[in-house]
Amino acid sequence: MTPKSAEGRAQSSIHAFFKRKSPPLSSPTRKGDEHVIDLTGSPPPAKRSKISEEVEKSESFAPKTSSGYFTKPPSIPASTDPQPESRNTLPSSITRPPSTSTGLDAYRLPKIAPPRPCRSGTAFGTYSLSSTSNEAGPSSSQLAPTPEQQARHAAWQAKVLAPGGIIRRRRSLALDEAAAAELRGQLRLTPDAENGGPTTPISEDREKAEDDERTTAAESMGKKLAAKYAAKDVDGQGKVKGKGKKKEEVGPSGLTYTPLEKQFMEIKQQNEDVLLLMEVGYKYKFHGEDAKIAAKELGIVAFPSRNFYTASIPTHRLHIHVKKLISLGYKVGVITQTETAALKKVGDNRNAPFTRELTHLFTSATYVEETSLASSSTSLDEPVLPGSAAPSTNALVAIVEQGIGGIANDERARIGLVSVVPETGEVVWDEFDDSQVRTELETRLTHLQPAELLLPKTGLSKATEKVLNHIAGITKTGTMCTIRVERIEMITTYDKALDYLTRFYNRKSGTSMRSAANGASMQHVDLTAMSDDEDAEDMQGDSASGNGPSHLEETAESKELDELALATGLDAGEAVIALVDFPKQIVIALAIAVKHMKAFKLENAFRHRSSFARFINRAHMLLSSNTLNNLEIYRNQTDGGIYGSLLWRDCKTRMGRRLLREWIGRPLLDVAALRARTDAIEEVMENNTYHMEKLRSLLVNMPDLVKGLTRIQYGKALPTELATILVALVRIGSEFRPDEGDVFKSSLLNSILKTLPQIRDTARGLLNAMNLKEARENNEANLWVDPDKYSDIQDAKDCISICDSELEQHLKEIRRTVKRPAMNYITVAGIEFLVEVPVRDAKLVPAKWVKISATKSVNRYHTPDILRINKEREQHRETLAGVSHKAFLAFQSDISECHELVVVSKQIAVIDCLMSLAQVAAASGYCKPKFVAEPALRIRAGRHPMVEMLRDEAYVPFDIDFSERDGTSKVITGPNMAGKSSCVRAVALVVCMAQIGSFVPASSVTLGVHDAVQTRMGASDEIGRGKSTFMVELSETSDILRTITPRTLVILDELGRGTSTYDGVAIAYATLSYVAGIGCNTLFVTHYPMVAEELAKEKPDRISNWHMSFEEVKLPDGSAEITFLYQLKRGLAEASFGVWCARLAGLPRSILETAQTRADYLKHETKQRLLSALARRTKKMLHDVKHPEETVPAKDVLRNVTLLHKALDLVSRG
Repeated sequence: MTPKSAEGRAQSSIHAFFKRKSPPLSSPTRKGDEHVIDLTGSPPPAKRSKISEEVEKSESFAPKTSSGYFTKPPSIPASTDPQPESRNTLPSSITRPPSTSTGLDAYRLPKIAPPRPCRSGTAFGTYSLSSTSNEAGPSSSQLAPTPEQQARHAAWQAKVLAPGGIIRRRRSLALDEAAAAELRGQLRLTPDAENGGPTTPISEDREKAEDDERTTAAESMGKKLAAKYAAKDVDGQGKVKGKGKKKEEVGPSGLTYTPLEKQFMEIKQQNEDVLLLMEVGYKYKFHGEDAKIAAKELGIVAFPSRNFYTASIPTHRLHIHVKKLISLGYKVGVITQTETAALKKVGDNRNAPFTRELTHLFTSATYVEETSLASSSTSLDEPVLPGSAAPSTNALVAIVEQGIGGIANDERARIGLVSVVPETGEVVWDEFDDSQVRTELETRLTHLQPAELLLPKTGLSKATEKVLNHIAGITKTGTMCTIRVERIEMITTYDKALDYLTRFYNRKSGTSMRSAANGASMQHVDLTAMSDDEDAEDMQGDSASGNGPSHLEETAESKELDELALATGLDAGEAVIALVDFPKQIVIALAIAVKHMKAFKLENAFRHRSSFARFINRAHMLLSSNTLNNLEIYRNQTDGGIYGSLLWRDCKTRMGRRLLREWIGRPLLDVAALRARTDAIEEVMENNTYHMEKLRSLLVNMPDLVKGLTRIQYGKALPTELATILVALVRIGSEFRPDEGDVFKSSLLNSILKTLPQIRDTARGLLNAMNLKEARENNEANLWVDPDKYSDIQDAKDCISICDSELEQHLKEIRRTVKRPAMNYITVAGIEFLVEVPVRDAKLVPAKWVKISATKSVNRYHTPDILRINKEREQHRETLAGVSHKAFLAFQSDISECHELVVVSKQIAVIDCLMSLAQVAAASGYCKPKFVAEPALRIRAGRHPMVEMLRDEAYVPFDIDFSERDGTSKVITGPNMAGKSSCVRAVALVVCMAQIGSFVPASSVTLGVHDAVQTRMGASDEIGRGKSTFMVELSETSDILRTITPRTLVILDELGRGTSTYDGVAIAYATLSYVAGIGCNTLFVTHYPMVAEELAKEKPDRISNWHMSFEEVKLPDGSAEITFLYQLKRGLAEASFGVWCARLAGLPRSILETAQTRADYLKHETKQRLLSALARRTKKMLHDVKHPEETVPAKDVLRNVTLLHKALDLVSRG
């Protein structure tokens, strides 16, 4: 029963002690609102025990009974007490609420030792009844504390008042109830005794059963509460080390590490070579040494914060700073939050920090985050200006090597090379044998222009390391200038690499993807299904040790492989055969590249077999690295930019520019293909029909389709980007009808015209599935026209609609409450569903409402129902965002299966290249080359294609013939600065342009197909590779002589000038004689007239002398003035006029006069020596004729006569 007070009012029970108190009377509350939310979270105030001064003596009192609240030692109360003595001193009498019959303050009970404390604890002092007394009588006095009790009290008080002594624990109603239940079980109290009613003895069996039941319940509750609230210190084996607080690790600053710092340390330990950015709120933060590097490179501030240096950037500037860091050679990682706030609140991780993971990795080669929407109207595609850098291919090249012996251990090597361009998905591979100087490797890297190299950490020869370091710009100090190099710790064997690639291509998708063509469900390859652990096992061969799948599992899976669609478009057996057909070094390099790309989530670049191409084949000419540099094919020699190079051409699209670069660097050897291109260019120049204009119009505002489809293949495209690409593809497929027929004379243009309509139905089907308006706004949730296409999205939308409906219904209740029928929800600062109430009506607001914000005139609230519904609504919204993104990824995967879209996109690039070449040819007066079977070369009015566009003056044309009748070797002499190098470069460029299928800068050109163009020009040393100027000169010549054939065009400029005159003349003479014997078309520039003259007389049918013409005018002071005519004419130039060139260079007049005097003296001395030798030869010859009786070999006599004839000839010309 409920005790009554003296006034007759019902006294609250013990449990009412824990009820939250009503607000004070001053607060604006309404009648009937008993339950009010207390937002402060403070504990209830201490309840004073009302003790009646006059109580009646109880007639009956049950022995051995006590309340469950008086069985524990005292603990710190929730509210502060100004007198600690009263808080720690144990009262000697029991105070109980008064009743009509008893008053507990009249009874004094002796103290006993406190019972064993329970694990759950209690918030109250401990009181107990004596177990030896059967009844208690009234008492008016208290027992004085003993000295021992006073000592214990003093010790307890000192402990409480000591700094950091007793920490007040969290007050919990459930915790106290558990403590009370446990004590009741110990003291065997009945519920009536606890409530203050009469108690009756119970039987021992019943008492024991109830005691066991209470004990079990209390222990269970205690364990649950301990598991929920206690902080356990667990070691690595999951064992609790102790009951004390876990000792936190202290950082350099003397403070413990925060959870955020621990997350950074954990991820950094796994990615030590990565510059990490961590998403924290609306910023990305660098930590530690990464912050110092970022501050240095990005110009931001790094400052110490707790245990690490910290630097931060705003979220919207992320990719701007990332691009700058990767351009400097860094590997950058982005750590993002992988859970949202709303879902975190209902998840298992709600009491822990946000989980963060390394979600993005970027290097200069693997950065594919830029969209493909740029077209000819953007500033990025404006005409190239002087100083513009050459376009980078962003290729990533993996290289492996195997020695094949030679004079030295590393003289010859077999090199395997795999290059992938992540931006476009192009894969190029090649295996080749190379010499000790590694010219073949250098040639391929010059063509590919990689942004990143994947190299073994050990195993490469010294010769290969020298070439790679030279190309990458790496010095012995470790400075890296141009190309990023990443070293691979371990190179796998061929068998393990083949097994890894087989698993990679045969990996079955965990879910079935829809076919974009007909909507049928089928199984596709999921190249991302393998985890990193599986990768490591496959590469290291752990399956052999028992970690991999068993033989029975492989047998079961092998039955399904033939039904899977492989990335190469073949069945399982043919795919394995395709891998086996690759050379061994290529398989190893390909496995390295695939594993590396998988870390960046770009492994889909190896998905389609049509993306693979061998670097060199019989259909293309290979231009060496020296030829590319000397002829300025990709970049000029002035500043290394594209301006003034052969690649300096105007294409409308970016994919057209990339294809034109490929055409220029790999001229054709197939005459049929060359004629097809030249015929197409000719028709583009001459044809202005309706169909040709439609073809030209396709290039207007055309996005980069190849790059865009590659981003779709990676799953990185944005909805607006995807919509733009699909619209462009529909436009391409709908421009021409499939039954158009042959509307052009060119077979190449007709074949393109028939290819374009093939994608019309596919592109339209994909485009019709999307809502373009929502796609332009990047709204993934409302992207699909058919709501049943992805049912998870509609389910999430339905849940959000239900929440919206509940909010609308709740709004009606709010209107009635605040008596405002027209009230609506408002949104302020991004906070939705606010209820705005004027201040004057604040008295109408229930106490349960939560005040969110306010102004001078209005208050804004959230009701409890709004909070609940909005919380649920936010969870559904974040669920919707997740399933919408997954659906968008699945749609992109469907598009990537339609490989015909990529094929058609490349045809648009072909159209762009043809239009560009036709435009240049028409504007510059180029001619169509004529191809013949024999290895001939006849050029009329040839010009240098870049010089005539860069200079205002007209270029002086030249004529030259290479044939059996006119000779195949031309020796060109003449003064310095007369145009010899420009002329021979123009000849080589005319041949290269003709064999890419372009028109050429001449009035007419007839040529046979050349298999190579080899050049040796200029003078430069390679100190980093340990080569002097003359050594570089001879090494390049050696490479040329090993590879030339009768169909090679060879250009040798001033060979032998890097050494003494006699050695230089000898080397030049021997080299020219050897080349002329092979019979290839050769241009030999020299300043040694005697070499040209002697060889022309020895081989007049193959070698002829030419020179750059000039005029020499004698001045009154005896000096000569030279006028260059820049015309190529037959004959031999007898002087180089070096002093005149020095005058043009601006040398001081005194030096010029001294040099001219010395030159005249040396010329006179040489002539005198020649005359002396002539006299001696003449005397010897006359002596032999006058005395025939002396035995003199006839050959000596003839030799003297020949030398005499040569000397007389030189004297007569001098």
